[in-house]
Amino acid sequence: MFRRRRQASPTSIFEHISAHVLAEGPGLREGGESLPDDGPGTMWAPGAQDGVLLYHWGGSAEPHEVERVREALAAAVRGRSAYDALIETVREARVISLVDDLLGWVRESGLDPEATYQLAYRLATRAHDREAVKLGIALLGLYSADHHRDELMTLGRHDEFTIFALVALANREGDVEADLWELARNVTGWGRIHLVERLADTGDPLIRDWILREGFRNDVMDQYLAGVAVAAGDLAGRLADAPDDDLLIAASDLFDVLCDEGGPVEGISGYDEGERAAGLFLGHMATRADDLRHYFAVRSLQTYATEHWPHLADRCAAILQRPLWADLARLGLGSTDEAEFYRASRACRMLGVPTLEAHLSRVRDKPYDLRHWHLCMKEADSGTLGQVLDLATDLLPLNRIATGPAEEDGLGPDFAPHRCLDAFLPKLGEWPGQGWPIVAAGLASPVVRNRNMAIRTLAAWDEAAWPAEARDAVTAALAREPDADVRERLQLLLEGHPIE
Repeated sequence: MFRRRRQASPTSIFEHISAHVLAEGPGLREGGESLPDDGPGTMWAPGAQDGVLLYHWGGSAEPHEVERVREALAAAVRGRSAYDALIETVREARVISLVDDLLGWVRESGLDPEATYQLAYRLATRAHDREAVKLGIALLGLYSADHHRDELMTLGRHDEFTIFALVALANREGDVEADLWELARNVTGWGRIHLVERLADTGDPLIRDWILREGFRNDVMDQYLAGVAVAAGDLAGRLADAPDDDLLIAASDLFDVLCDEGGPVEGISGYDEGERAAGLFLGHMATRADDLRHYFAVRSLQTYATEHWPHLADRCAAILQRPLWADLARLGLGSTDEAEFYRASRACRMLGVPTLEAHLSRVRDKPYDLRHWHLCMKEADSGTLGQVLDLATDLLPLNRIATGPAEEDGLGPDFAPHRCLDAFLPKLGEWPGQGWPIVAAGLASPVVRNRNMAIRTLAAWDEAAWPAEARDAVTAALAREPDADVRERLQLLLEGHPIE
């Protein structure tokens, strides 16, 4: 997933974020996550590209790339006329991958400190390109944050820049933790992950309690911080006392994700007191289990305990056998609260309680709700598939989707109907001949992804199952197709060859 950039906006990134900061609460005003250098194309979530690089790729820049940035930086410090050249050099770099080497060089370079600071401040507050802003923040980290604390706190409110702001804020006299905790409460994505990891060693009991109850929650994946939370917040110790209901809910959510050892970071096996904490939690569940989040936690613990802690597995089974879970799940399907509804839907799938009618009801109210369409298709069987497909052809504007091939990426509100095809086309490959109007719309969609999915659906069908008009539709699609890769797949499809 890579971003195509557009020309610089007259509004700097710092000005953009400042204009979207909320007076209260986390996140930014609507439109704040988009940045002035965004362009059309598939987007990474804010901070995601840097976060993935740090966590999973362990990547560092090539020496020649570091050298190019060094030279451009030195020239810009020595003369303002080289500023634009620095921006161009940095634009295509990944600052996160070269910042350590670069800052080490700056410390030893003999560059004029005042001129370097002025350049850093200009980059951080006036640049229109995110990599230039990151470079500016990183350079500001060489100086006491007392001089630019407010600017760093503003930039840090956007997850794309939080990790740079937190490092720069650390170079400050006084209570740095207070600033980092304030930022942590006001970001919800990759920025929170970086901040909570930095705060994990705090001696402040209020921060530790917040991490355990709330701070681990984020918009990326709670598992990134679950292990940090149970250790920093001493989950086992807290469960040994008299935990309140909210703490038991937090513990439930933590166990639910920690027991998934296939996640992006180490799970419950990395928590030294995991077995003790699980036993204490199950003790509370014996008398206090009354929420579907409790059910998910106990079920996850049962799966893990069966292999690792067999003496706890039977205790889990006794809790899971209670009839109240199915009653809670059915009740939740009628909730107007989306989070509660999806918890109920998840529980129903685990318990074997049908949910199709509930999801069909939801898409009647919100025809472009992709998640509900996905769940409808997941639950549909030979007896109900026709009902789902009939409703889809009634509710989705297939004629407006099938306007002809183009090279659209399908992002944005105008393509909400097109994105709904993602719920149908992959699954229809399992149902030869079913849902042809949807497949035909995908074949003629301006969104490249739709066309590729429609091709794969038809390839999965035996051609004998194709409707009479399908071959002519594929032939017409081939004649109009602007994308070379899609044309090749269409040709392979007509010739009966496998589609990769």
